[in-house]
Order: sequence, then structure tokens, then C-alpha cells
Amino acid sequence: MVQDIFFINNAQIALRRRFVSDFLYKTDATFNTNELCLLLSVIVGITNTSKTFPLAYCYITSESAKSFDFVVGELTKYVFYDCPEAAVICADFTKGLRATIAARALCESSVESEAA
Repeated sequence: MVQDIFFINNAQIALRRRFVSDFLYKTDATFNTNELCLLLSVIVGITNTSKTFPLAYCYITSESAKSFDFVVGELTKYVFYDCPEAAVICADFTKGLRATIAARALCESSVESEAA
């Protein structure tokens, strides 16, 4: 059963790697905008000319840590596989997003301490 759907195209990947890597992206979800009542999560970046552009769209079942883990994992797999991830995430900071960010920070700090 499909629960969360992530979609991005090659132009979005190129823009994201150029302007979002080691910088920032903004994300938010809208409620009940489709007949399945899935949340539409829109992720946008900002170019060097202060224009926003869509980075990725996701249909998610909830703003849970599981859904955000899926979204962040897809971003890492398709965009940030060999460059820094965003340094700042601008969002309403739901519990699920907070949990995902905290878990990733703990994982990164433990990897860094093992390398030292």
C-alpha cells in the first residue's frame, strides 16, 4: 500500500543542488486539498535573485516523523547524495519534523565522533 508519494524532476534537482545545498529550504503542508485527504507538502528554495522555486512535492499521510523521514530520505537519495544538505529548514516545526531533524543530528554527531 502506498502511503507517501514524493516527486521531483531534473530541473528541480539542479536548482536544489545549486541554491539549497548548505543553505536553506522552506516547507509546509496543506490539508484536505484532494479527494484522498492526503497532505500536500511543498518544499521551496530561494535563488540568488530572491526568487522562490519549487523543489519537491510530496503527498504525505500525516506530519509524522515517519513521513518526514521518508521525505528527507528521498531528498538525500536524489539531491544531496554528494553535497551538503540544507543548513536551515524553515517550517512550522511540527513534532514529526522536529523528531526527524533531531534523529538526523544525533546520527551525524555519532558518525563524526566515531571518525575522530
